[in-house]
Amino acid sequence: MTRAPIRRHLGIAAAALAAGAAIAAPAATGAEVGVRDGVTNLHLDRATAAALGDLGLTVAPVGPATASGTRVSFPITGGAIDPATAAGRVNHSGGLAFSAHGTTVRVTNFIVRTDRSSPVLTAAVGNARVPLLDLDTSDARVLRRGAGGAGTWVVRVDATLTRVGATALNAAFGSELPAGVRIGRVDLRAQPSQVLLDGGTTTLALDAGTAAALTSLGVTPSVIAPGTAGAAGLGFPVTGGRLAAGTFAGRIDHSGGIALTAGSTRVELTNFRINVTSRPNLTAQVGGTTTRVPLTVDLSNARTGLSRRTAVVRDAGVALTAEAATALNGAFGTTALTAGLPLGVADVRARVQ
Repeated sequence: MTRAPIRRHLGIAAAALAAGAAIAAPAATGAEVGVRDGVTNLHLDRATAAALGDLGLTVAPVGPATASGTRVSFPITGGAIDPATAAGRVNHSGGLAFSAHGTTVRVTNFIVRTDRSSPVLTAAVGNARVPLLDLDTSDARVLRRGAGGAGTWVVRVDATLTRVGATALNAAFGSELPAGVRIGRVDLRAQPSQVLLDGGTTTLALDAGTAAALTSLGVTPSVIAPGTAGAAGLGFPVTGGRLAAGTFAGRIDHSGGIALTAGSTRVELTNFRINVTSRPNLTAQVGGTTTRVPLTVDLSNARTGLSRRTAVVRDAGVALTAEAATALNGAFGTTALTAGLPLGVADVRARVQ
């Protein structure tokens, strides 16, 4: 086959693509989480691969990328994306080697950018980074699979050769590849390192002994809206936060709270925040101020999990700290409240974005 028919074939493919739907990248919302790992697959267009072969140009993976048939897989090494829209930046290792007539051009360390109006895949070529493939996300689908529904999988992203990429390859091999030729389809499957929380409820079942002790001191506990009281305990809406996908380290924010009242004295503990660290705690704002007092959270018997896009923490023990006991004793004129006094057991069911 001569170069002229090949050029016509590739040119027709580029023109047909240009007549299709315009690129429409997902809009970034600012709610990005880090990317832990995953894989991006490039399914090479068979017609384009055959045309490249007719030019004597071969394409091979650069490790740790791997190939199976016309599919080349590139390990994901990091980045940050909006898990709902997959808008963001995803980094990869490995790459592709283009070879012909004793000349090889290696393009490696791909970065997929879907957080811009014209999504693109860039690659390292020597010491430079160049836009290699234009990505058409107008027909993309964002699926949530794996890791309890927290995984993000983007499919059906068409990839075409950029003008810069075509110019570089033509200069290296004396070819006449047109910009816009379809290289294939990209499937990106990324596992976020964190999950974002948006909704749900934490229920605190008050310790019966502590509730009786408070009553004997003349202290009456009640719930502050939008918190609710029910048979299972006091419920507090989850308003946000983020947790590590593997360890659940992070924080969970809430609205509502608890009011402790004795006569004319009323202490309000609101906007609870559960902090899951090496020393877990729960903090609350006091009296509508920005001052926070900590309570201890015992996760030694707790069960955690992620299922159907819901983060679950069960059987977390909540108790007074010395700081909280001192503050409450001072407010109510007693010495009966002590560090370690159990407040109850908390169950968290938080919706994952």
